[in-house]
Amino acid sequence: MHRLLIVDDERNVHYSFRRALEGTFEVFSAHDGEEALAALENDAPDVVLLDLKLPRLGGLETLEQIRDRYPNLPVIVMTAYGTVETAIRSTALAARDYLLKPVDVPALKKLLNEILPQSAGPRELPPAVSGEIRMVGRSRAMHDLFKLIGRAAAAETTVLVTGESGTGKELVARAIHEHGRRKNGPFVAINCAAIPENLLESELFGHERGAFTGAETLRAGKFELAHRGTLILDEIGEMEPSLQAKLLRVLQACDVTRLGGSTALKLDVRVIVLTNADLEAKVANGTFREDLYYRLNVFRIQVPPLRAREDDVLLLANHFLARERARHKRSIVGFVPEAGRSLLAHSWPGNVRELENAVAQACLKVKGDCITAADLCLGPSARRDGAPSGSDPASALGEALAEFLRVFPGQAYERVERMLVEHALEATRGNQVQAARLLGVTRNVIRNRMAKHGVGGLGFVSAARGGGEG
Repeated sequence: MHRLLIVDDERNVHYSFRRALEGTFEVFSAHDGEEALAALENDAPDVVLLDLKLPRLGGLETLEQIRDRYPNLPVIVMTAYGTVETAIRSTALAARDYLLKPVDVPALKKLLNEILPQSAGPRELPPAVSGEIRMVGRSRAMHDLFKLIGRAAAAETTVLVTGESGTGKELVARAIHEHGRRKNGPFVAINCAAIPENLLESELFGHERGAFTGAETLRAGKFELAHRGTLILDEIGEMEPSLQAKLLRVLQACDVTRLGGSTALKLDVRVIVLTNADLEAKVANGTFREDLYYRLNVFRIQVPPLRAREDDVLLLANHFLARERARHKRSIVGFVPEAGRSLLAHSWPGNVRELENAVAQACLKVKGDCITAADLCLGPSARRDGAPSGSDPASALGEALAEFLRVFPGQAYERVERMLVEHALEATRGNQVQAARLLGVTRNVIRNRMAKHGVGGLGFVSAARGGGEG
């Protein structure tokens, strides 16, 4: 029979687990970290169930010492006070899982059965981690994300971070860096869509003096600057195919040759790639190299959209409110209940960035000490609950769009979103205000989506459909 050590300072927790697990496991108890370390020597358990909030020696400190002494021992962390830091640190310290209390016992049994047959065998451990993460969230989706960040931080492979615009992909990349062994090394980021192709190669790989007209001095590229650290390649889907081939060679060879140079510089760089594009679709239509896609898609993290994080909306809103309150030295208390309901009902197509912007604007407009729904100016766009926000066709179409975004998140949404924007512009002969009204969104949202999908107005839409300039 497998031996299970439960480490928790609450006796009722031990009682509950004993009742649920005895007969299947031989259960031992420890009530703090020091007792746990002693029990490891005396009782030799096969698996440890470890609470993070412990007297004397805390849970994370106990986990660090377990890792030092028993590197292959499976440890499952549990807590009623889950935070970003503890979730990422626990996973980076090779905890097998991170569970929120109250623990689902059937799910725990399934997890134990999965772990124990594999409990033998060497494991390479990551270092202890530290650092402050500026991510906010307590939803199940975010806790799953934190665990993925911890696993990515413990590895040294290339990471592909995907997700819609405004979800916080760069924060994910920074968290991976700050919790990995390269945390004291450089953190270098470049937006591949913001730099013209003829300059991007020089920005990435550097150039020697005289390599081209205007190259008056030697310049190190981003890869060179990120040596022994992390390089973030944002909007990788916008990179031209000719440059994709050169990037693939650098990633495979782990060296770089400056433009105009002849000497290859050996580099130690961890690459994290960010994109809101559907790379699989780009591979299918030939605009993104398949071999580069497989080279980048080693460890993939999908950042959830805000509409999948309903538990985090008010938490984030208050987080942004506190920041704006300090910035503008305002004595804003919070949100009135109606404003809170509006925040929860909105579908947030612009994700966390849209919420941040809405709170910032509201803090500038509010006249009293509480933000109202009118201060938020969210408009009639898609409601999460599907309740009608008006009887006109524009509102109905906006609601239908919101429901689609809720039911079909991810990359299918990207394609349909572009199609809807094109149809709305075509129906209104390129009038952005009318197109926004038709979709039940603001003109700024239409503009953002046009820029995001490369939609240039009626002439572009008609030409794309074979209808001429119109």
